[in-house]
This record gives sequence, C-alpha cells and structure tokens, in this order.
Amino acid sequence: MFRTKNNLLKALCALVFACPLTACDKDDAPDPGKDRFNGSGYAVSVNGEPVKAYTCRVSAVPFNQVWDGYQRPVDQTEIAYMALWDQPESGPAEVEVTVRQPITSVRINPSWAGVEPRVEGQKVSFSLTGTEPRNLTLEVNGPHNALHLFACAPEADVPAEGSVTYYYGPGIHRPGRIKLQSGARVYLAPDAVVFGSFYAVNASDIRIWGRGTIDGSQLKRGSGSGLGFSNCSNIKIEGIVLRDPAMWCCALFGCTDVEIDNVKIVGLWRYNADGIDVVNSSRVRVKDCFVRSFDDALVVKGLTQNSGEPETVFIGDRPVGDVTFERCVVWCDWGRGMVIGAETFAPSISNVTFRDIDVIRTTDVFMDILHGNKAAVKDITFENIRAGIDDHTPEPLFQTEKGQIYADPDRGYVPRLMSISIAPNGWLPDGTLGTVDRVTYKNVTVYGDKRPESDFTGNSAVHRIDGVVIDNLVIGGTKATDAASASLEVGEYVQNLQFR
Repeated sequence: MFRTKNNLLKALCALVFACPLTACDKDDAPDPGKDRFNGSGYAVSVNGEPVKAYTCRVSAVPFNQVWDGYQRPVDQTEIAYMALWDQPESGPAEVEVTVRQPITSVRINPSWAGVEPRVEGQKVSFSLTGTEPRNLTLEVNGPHNALHLFACAPEADVPAEGSVTYYYGPGIHRPGRIKLQSGARVYLAPDAVVFGSFYAVNASDIRIWGRGTIDGSQLKRGSGSGLGFSNCSNIKIEGIVLRDPAMWCCALFGCTDVEIDNVKIVGLWRYNADGIDVVNSSRVRVKDCFVRSFDDALVVKGLTQNSGEPETVFIGDRPVGDVTFERCVVWCDWGRGMVIGAETFAPSISNVTFRDIDVIRTTDVFMDILHGNKAAVKDITFENIRAGIDDHTPEPLFQTEKGQIYADPDRGYVPRLMSISIAPNGWLPDGTLGTVDRVTYKNVTVYGDKRPESDFTGNSAVHRIDGVVIDNLVIGGTKATDAASASLEVGEYVQNLQFR
C-alpha cells in the first residue's frame, strides 16, 4: 500500500511541478495588513537590543492540487514569524525570545547543530558565536507558528541613497513588477519591505542585496517569480529576504555565472511555490541560504522555455552544468528537499552538487532524481547531508475539489530518503528518455527514530541507472552496508550499485 501511494504521488507531482504557470483569481491572496509588519507572537532581542519580528504566511497542512487548480484557501495556512540581525563582529550573540504563550516544549532546528535553548518562564535564550551566517527555527510547542531566526554576517557594503539604480530605505514600498536592465543595482535596507518582484531578460551584470524583504503577496498567483532571470549572466543576489511569491520564488532560466548568497526564503504557501529553481543554467553557486517552500526547495530542471515571465526565451537546447548548493537549511512543506527534475529537457544535466545541506523537514523525498525527459544526467553528488524525521510530518495529499478539507492521516507517514527514477513526466511532448550515470551519496545522516525508505528504478536497458555509490549512509546511528540495511528497493535497470 505504501509503495502504491508513493507511485501515485510521483505521477501526480510530475504534473503539479511541471505545468506552465498562469494567473490566478483576483482575490486569491490575503491582504497582509498591518500585522505583517508590527504584530508578532514573539519579542526578540540580541545582546539586549530589540530585533523586529516580522510575520509571514506558511502552509498549515501539506495539501496540494494538480494544475491548474484554483488557489488554496487561507484557512489551510497559518502565520509564522521571522527575525534577522547581523552577528556582532566580536563576542557571542546572546539571543532572547519572549513567547506569548505557556511553553511546554522547545526545539531549535537543525536540532543536530548544537544550539541549546535555555528556558525560563516564557523566555527562551541561547548563544551564537562567530560571524558566519546561521539559519535556525525556534519551534515552541511543536512546528506550527514557528519563529525563523537568521543570523547574518555583518553587512559590509551599504550604498548611499541615490548611488544605485533602485534604493529602498526602511519602510513599505509598492513598485509592483520591475524589469531590470543590464548593470542594475538594487539595494534593500534593513526594515525595507518591497511589495512586488524583479525580473530581467537578456541582461547581465545585475546585483540585488541588503537586509530588506521582497514580498509578492499582492501579486496574482502565476504573475512571475519573486526574482526571475531569463538568458542572463553575472547575477549576484545577497542577504535579502524573499517572502510570499506569486509562483516560483527565485528562478534562473538559461542563465550563467550566478551567485545566490545568504538569501532567506519564507512565507511560501501558494501552489507551485518552489524555492530556488536552476533551469537550463550553468555555473551557479547557492550558499548559506534558508529555504522554506511549498513545493520543491532546491531544484535543478530542464525546460523548453522560461515559465511565467512576460517575455519567452527558448532554453531547451542549453545544458545544465556546474551547479552547487552549499551550506543551506531547508524546510519543505510540500515535495522534495533537493531534486533534479521532474522536467529534464536538456542535452545534459551534469556536475551538480548538494553539499552541507540540513533538511529539517520535508514531505515526499529528501534527495530525488525524477528523470522524465531526454537529458544525460551524470556526475551528481549529495555530500554531507543531514535529514531530520520527526513526529510532525503528516502525509502529503492532493485536494481534488474546492471544498475538500485536509484530513490528517495516521502519523506513521515517513518521507523517502533517496529516489532515482526514469519515466516520462507526462508534460513535455518530446517523449524521449535519457540516462542517469554516476550518482554519489556521501556522508548522509538521518536523525530521528523513524526509518525512511528509498528506491531506484530505471526504464529500459538503454534508459538505465548506472554507477550509484552510497558512501557512509547512517540511519538510526547504524551505517548501511547494503540495500536491505539502507531500506533501499532496487528496481529494474539499475547497475553497478556500490556501498562503501
């Protein structure tokens, strides 16, 4: 039964994740209101100085819908919170959080990162040392209404107002969707909230940075990514917060030489709200980011053309290569923590690395290669991956009619750890299939009492999986030495599988 459910889920997900994005109904997004900026369930201070806690809207249940469904109702969501600050250049940061409810349990995620909370009455405190970025969640009395905490490296490059193309100072700004030209510089100061989004087509040398927030809550679903770049090069995105996008949050279509550093992605609740999508792009570096998404979080795809931007750029003949996600923290409310696919329409997808990734929660698969098109997928590495499984992972379900209510099933559900499959994704009409070669899982640790399953399945003697290495996989404190001890189901057309 479990396998049947997961096979159905794979098929449906391929449809959901692959579909073109269109506009939604006019009234699908809630008015954020004053509370998005001033109200909070927490009071936060760092070394005795108050830090503003912002609100964001997240999914309350893993309830998705096959495209092109209507927008989900707000009563399937909940308010969460976030606060960010720059770490002191000398000495530790003493963080204190006052909670506006009685405390019965406290958890700081990633729980294995060694940040120990101290509880006194309705106050939670802890210490952070060093100036490197730290992305954490404080979960009081369970994961609902969590507080997301972002400790940033000290901001070093603060431009003067008027010295950059777009300067957004503290306060609220409503520019709508802005098309960036080559050479554009966009700075968001601390406490700046920009309602809108930014995109560029056939442009180069663009930088977006600061400590402010880009908020897409007032845009129609499907009206464009929070940040969307098509056929662009030399892009740098640093330090900002992305909240409540109209669709995919940060999307690169046919781009080269991109750096995404210390970006925080929260408040994703609308359908198809991927985190970071690298599509037919090369030489991309993503590091020190936090991604809480309602769809796949860290994503590599191949498509025929860009999706959701006003100007279409054909990208289907461009390979994907030299892509690295590093030192990121992921909370995926629906879908996959790290994934290649489901769309793999490209000559090749190669040299993709996920390294030092903490997945504190996901619903379907932690590490997935869902291969549905022609690409030669090869030289893929998952290294130093830490996967958390707890009692707060309800089963992901699909909403089939507008009035349907999510019925929380048995809490025995466990997401899969690793999956590789070759099967038509049912969307791109080409109908050709590719191969998967040389995939390495190295130093993967599963935390928690539950044991996840994994599965590898090829399609034919030609469209097969070849050369998977599982090196130091630890589940429940025990190293896996073979498929049985890894709870791995090895299907047809899988060859040269090794355990080390």
